[in-house]
Amino acid sequence: MKAFLQRMNIPPAHYEVLLGKAEECLAGCREVAHDGTVIFRPDGSGHYNGMWTRDFCYMVEGAGQLMDRDEALAAIDYLLAAQREDGVIPDRVQGDGLAVYCAGPVDDPIGAIPPTDNAPFMVKTVAAYTKLTRDYDAFLDRRAALYKAMATVPLTHDRLVSVDPNRPHASYGFTDCVAKTGNVFFSTMLYWEACQTLAKLCADCEYHDEAHDWYEQAEKTWQRIDDFWDDSYGMYKAASEHGRQIDLWGSAYACVVRVASKKHATRIAGYFLDLMDECLLHGHLRHLPAGQYWRRMLVDVPEDTYQNGGFWSVPSGWLIQTLNLEDPDAAQQIVADLVEEFDAHGVHEWINREQRHLPGYVASITNVLGAVQSSKKLA
Repeated sequence: MKAFLQRMNIPPAHYEVLLGKAEECLAGCREVAHDGTVIFRPDGSGHYNGMWTRDFCYMVEGAGQLMDRDEALAAIDYLLAAQREDGVIPDRVQGDGLAVYCAGPVDDPIGAIPPTDNAPFMVKTVAAYTKLTRDYDAFLDRRAALYKAMATVPLTHDRLVSVDPNRPHASYGFTDCVAKTGNVFFSTMLYWEACQTLAKLCADCEYHDEAHDWYEQAEKTWQRIDDFWDDSYGMYKAASEHGRQIDLWGSAYACVVRVASKKHATRIAGYFLDLMDECLLHGHLRHLPAGQYWRRMLVDVPEDTYQNGGFWSVPSGWLIQTLNLEDPDAAQQIVADLVEEFDAHGVHEWINREQRHLPGYVASITNVLGAVQSSKKLA
């Protein structure tokens, strides 16, 4: 398993701002559930009711060192306790214990089929907790549930994650309003990453046959990952059918997890450097290049807002790490822009030129924090 890109070293003053904002957002998102478990909502304002699997994953991955370890493990088990009999991981579990498996409102789900990303995110969450605590029993005690979850991911025979064009539904949850169909890139990367992660955890625990099986699954997916590559742009496409558009978030993440080859990563970084002013606002990144919008939506989202043209900092850490490969000064400028924005206006789910939406959105800061480290640690 290739090591993911290293965190980028940033000035201590910038790191302290990011750290403080992460602590603030994490404190604000805590809620005591019906059974006494502390759960972590996506935001501190209470807009999102419950604990979302992917958002919680980004909290543990990016800022697990700021969380109480017993609370984090209990929150993992709060999600796993709601795993369906067929293995499906919930999209979220509310404070009252209601498990919700599809994206969107409880009474009006988006697509009526669970998103394709929750099983990999559950694996990634347990792995992040295990890496932080070195508590391998936490993985071993839950690995059967994780294996069962991974078996529910909809795959082609080539081990690419797919969404039926005739039954469109959410794939990667941060684009759950978007109809991406056929083979879908971001969820395929997450599946590959989860297979690699399970393989490494099994190897560390000396379950070598299981490790081999997961490495083999990952290899099959990796062999076809370049099906999404568009050589004319030097970027990855979001999907093979609906949503066959440049995926800014996915291309940056591909560099971080090293799905992208060194050659591809160089081209991706170059694409961002050439078009940075068009793709970024105060260090926040669009899903698509400037002036472009998703061609098919599952939910009506006005242009230049939310998932259809809003600017997000959830992927900004991946962009920082990617640009650091080719132009460290440009990467540092994005950090400076983010710090200025967060310090002056707080942390939001997304922004555009007229508004800032939903304060206290936790993944917006934890994903940035997880991509950097203070340069004073080198002294």
